[in-house]
Amino acid sequence: MAIKVAQQKLTVYAPFYVPQTEIDAWLKTKQDWVDEQIAKQSIHAERRQLPLVNAAIKLFGQNVPIVFAKGTKSTWQQDAQCRLILSISSRVKHQEANYLALLEQFLHEKLESYIEMRVHDYCLQMSEALPTKLKIQHYKRRWGSCNKRRELTFNLHLASAPTWVIDYVVVHELAHLKHMNHSAKFWQRVRQFYPDYKNAEQWLKQNGSSLSW
Repeated sequence: MAIKVAQQKLTVYAPFYVPQTEIDAWLKTKQDWVDEQIAKQSIHAERRQLPLVNAAIKLFGQNVPIVFAKGTKSTWQQDAQCRLILSISSRVKHQEANYLALLEQFLHEKLESYIEMRVHDYCLQMSEALPTKLKIQHYKRRWGSCNKRRELTFNLHLASAPTWVIDYVVVHELAHLKHMNHSAKFWQRVRQFYPDYKNAEQWLKQNGSSLSW
């Protein structure tokens, strides 16, 4: 028998010959796990459905107030109080989806700018040639990647992490330019240029799931 929890709904898979009473008894032993998964998905769904009221998002570990507004075109800007103003036309359909798209655009631009700066800084420190390409995109299970073409990709959700954690991910991926593995030599290079890497890894393990929005 198996359980699947998706979109806050529970599906049970079992052979046709298993009696219902046995399935019910087995499900009771899994109740805590099922409740935990549904709760997690509920929180994630709420984050994806932005309410059209003032809210906040984390940028580099700091709260940035959000103001949802109407305008002549879809755009974002930060005011003198560092609030993020997301504006869309009242004629636009699927307004919440458009607000979310603007929010991701804002976070993408901020994270890309920061990572480009830190990649340049660390390449100088590590005597490493610049990567051929930098990309920002959504990842479900990783914070960054490096391939043999020397292209680095970073998870957009890192925009909500503190800068010292982002720096660790930058060094981690730059170290892969020399060592495309997680060998002792790889970790030695990471440690050389980011001695606090274990604390950064621990922070991501404990707080990584909270970086989604």
